[in-house]
Amino acid sequence: MISKHLLLSLALMTASFSVTFAQPQAGLSGQKAIVTCVKADLSWYDLQKQSAPVLQGQGWSAEQNGTYWRLPDRAKAQVRPALWSLAQQSAGISVRFYSNASEIVVRYKLTGEKSFPHMPATGVSGLDLFTVDKTGKTLWCSGKYSFKDTVSYTFKNLTSLQNEPKGRIYQLFLPLYNEVTWMEIGLPNEAVLLWSTPASEKPIVVYGTSIAQGGCASRPGMAWTGLLNRELGYPLINLGFSGNGLLEKEVIKLINEIDARLYILDCLPNLVGRKALEIEEATIEAVKQIRTAHQTPILLVEHPGYTDGLVDKEKAESYQRANKASKTAFEKLKAQGIGNLFYLSCEKIDMPMDGMVDGIHPTDYGMRAYADAYEKVIREILKK
Repeated sequence: MISKHLLLSLALMTASFSVTFAQPQAGLSGQKAIVTCVKADLSWYDLQKQSAPVLQGQGWSAEQNGTYWRLPDRAKAQVRPALWSLAQQSAGISVRFYSNASEIVVRYKLTGEKSFPHMPATGVSGLDLFTVDKTGKTLWCSGKYSFKDTVSYTFKNLTSLQNEPKGRIYQLFLPLYNEVTWMEIGLPNEAVLLWSTPASEKPIVVYGTSIAQGGCASRPGMAWTGLLNRELGYPLINLGFSGNGLLEKEVIKLINEIDARLYILDCLPNLVGRKALEIEEATIEAVKQIRTAHQTPILLVEHPGYTDGLVDKEKAESYQRANKASKTAFEKLKAQGIGNLFYLSCEKIDMPMDGMVDGIHPTDYGMRAYADAYEKVIREILKK
């Protein structure tokens, strides 16, 4: 199914196009856009220095222009230091633009380690570029990368690949587990560049753990949140915090500032060590806190299980106990008259045995299982 903003983007691409203006014009999804005609052999465009915000996936974009963070600067005084540090990592953030460039080069600076023992540099610190053809089909663009002091990605032969001289819409996903301090996109001479400002549609907001943040996808676009963003077409705010998805009141308070079309609470993997009653109470409090501000649908999600649970009885019992507490909370909330509340079970996620790299964090295979289960239930909730 082609989303509304993709259809509008496709209409833009097939229409006659004159690059003679520099002022904001009507662009993607009814958003404002900035068009530039590149004259140098390779001109560089700093994402932080555009006349309007260009980053997608930030819940407070009016306050976040100039950073690649996932929470506004004022949140530093409201949340724990560990969570604030994770909020500076760019998981789920992307940039959308229209171009007819045959080559796209991206260079950027990071603050953290480039890779993890169980997650490659391409996922931790890399980029992921996608485009869309005239039918709305998503296409992946392979880039040559270099993880030196300044990281760079080069995407070549794009014109010959698409065979559409008028160009296409692109979406570039940023690193999942690193902080970007600056980023520039370079295009060859005479190429058209049209930035898409943040989507005006209501987003899906995900509050979760390392799995929601993207561990351990091989590329940013393969995180289940990235898959959903591309396939459902809705804006998505990734508030997955590795080891720190704890249903905290301070985070829910911030989430309540976002007028979303759906709130997803997927924190059980970080609550699994707590007593059942604590999990139950935390879940009920989180839902009721959201309900003080919104009647928007809320989706509660179970622990997906450990893929070695069949040979480790203790681990299996731990996540099963957490899921039972979560389901009890769900049933109590429903009994209390809390409506527009939905549930995604471990069985519906159906994580395959080979779907995790360490029994805890999904591989791309596991991320696909997650995304498929999510997509099905979200389409049912939103009637999409």
